[in-house]
Amino acid sequence: MARRGKPHEEELPFVALMDTMTNVVGVLIIVLVMIGIGLAKSVRKVLSDLPPVTIEEHAKLKKEVEDATPKDDPKKVEEETAKLQQTLTKTTEELKTMEVSKEKQNIKIVDLDQLTKQIDERKKEREAKKASVDKLLAELDALKARLDTTPVYQAPPATIVKLPNPRPMPEKAEVQHFLVVGGRVVFTNDEEFSKLVEGELKRSEASIALSRETVKGADGKPVMQRDKSGRLSPQRKVVFDSKKLAAHFARLRLGNRDIKVEVVPSPNSPRIPMKLSPAPGAGETAEQAKNLVSVFQSLLRKFKIDPQAVVWFHVYKDSIPTYLAIREIADQMGVPVGWDLYGSPAFVRTMPAEYTVDFTPPPVVPVVAPGAVSIAPPKTTLD
Repeated sequence: MARRGKPHEEELPFVALMDTMTNVVGVLIIVLVMIGIGLAKSVRKVLSDLPPVTIEEHAKLKKEVEDATPKDDPKKVEEETAKLQQTLTKTTEELKTMEVSKEKQNIKIVDLDQLTKQIDERKKEREAKKASVDKLLAELDALKARLDTTPVYQAPPATIVKLPNPRPMPEKAEVQHFLVVGGRVVFTNDEEFSKLVEGELKRSEASIALSRETVKGADGKPVMQRDKSGRLSPQRKVVFDSKKLAAHFARLRLGNRDIKVEVVPSPNSPRIPMKLSPAPGAGETAEQAKNLVSVFQSLLRKFKIDPQAVVWFHVYKDSIPTYLAIREIADQMGVPVGWDLYGSPAFVRTMPAEYTVDFTPPPVVPVVAPGAVSIAPPKTTLD
């Protein structure tokens, strides 16, 4: 039988340590068990000694415990109490400062009667403003009612207008003037009336002229001028008495059924004006002018033959549609045309410069601004 070998010396301490630990653990377990048994007996004894409690009594006791339990943190409550104490101290000091006499503080006691009076005045003002506002609201309602019953504005039909095509005025142009007024077109025939007035001026020189003389040049010789026929004649200067001249032509009553001719000297100029005023119902309407045998078309055919003739329409603001209609006729016939907006109640033409009236112009002091720029008026053009 083989000999049992000797155990190693390192194994003996470990085995002894394990035995010791096992004994200690066993003792602890026994102690714990004994403590648990003793604790259970104590709890059982306490519970057996307590008196019986109903459900209502239990709820009441629970409520009392909850009410007695502080809801806030005691530390927080102490901090808030300290803050309130500081605030109370500060307020007390301020009250002590404010406790002074009425004379020192100069406090004005409110007069209740005065205050009541002011309130009454404010009430009156409020009532007055309320009446004004009610009146404005009534006017607003009336305006709204009128607006609701006002018919919607209908724009008139569009009018087609040709764009102008500016062309230079022919040299030595003979302008034939037409007035477009009151929805009618009237031929002024100013050239013939001018000849008629000029002839009357020559016939009345002996009776109403203040002076007559031949204009001479620097060399002492008469200044010669050409008339429309190209004939030379000495230039004359005839000065008329303005009052006698006006009375003379007032007796004559020149003109025809369409045009009234007046010669009334102007107080602001030595030149003699001839005023041509259309008679009521004179001329032709746009519909009448469209007729091939109308006076308007007959005159246009006559002027078209003359290469120097230019038709010029003086249009009043109330007769723009009439002008557009007769202008279309003139364009179709190929007559050169010009036009302008006219505001004067009559067409005025000045007589030749050799006929004047006695006139003393007031002294005029020219005022020229430093650095002023003179702009020439625009030239007369056809369109």
